[in-house]
Amino acid sequence: MKKAEHSSLSKKFLEVEKKLTKGLIRWKLKRDGLQPSDKETLNKTSENIVNEAHRIIKRRGKSAFEQLKQAKQEFLKAYRDKDNK
Repeated sequence: MKKAEHSSLSKKFLEVEKKLTKGLIRWKLKRDGLQPSDKETLNKTSENIVNEAHRIIKRRGKSAFEQLKQAKQEFLKAYRDKDNK
């Protein structure tokens, strides 16, 4: 996949995430009997939620990857120690 295609696809996914988030916000407001937000507030809020979700996933994803690498090292060490006995 070319970089331009990847970028375009990423933008499309981001827009879908924002639309889904807007729908969830509208649903929650309606369910709670609150007045719907104006478009500008809804757009900003949904964008902030999507950005925060991406930030959390990125941070936790690195942590999970580091834990997997550590588990691999511990497994290999135990396996090698077992073979040396």
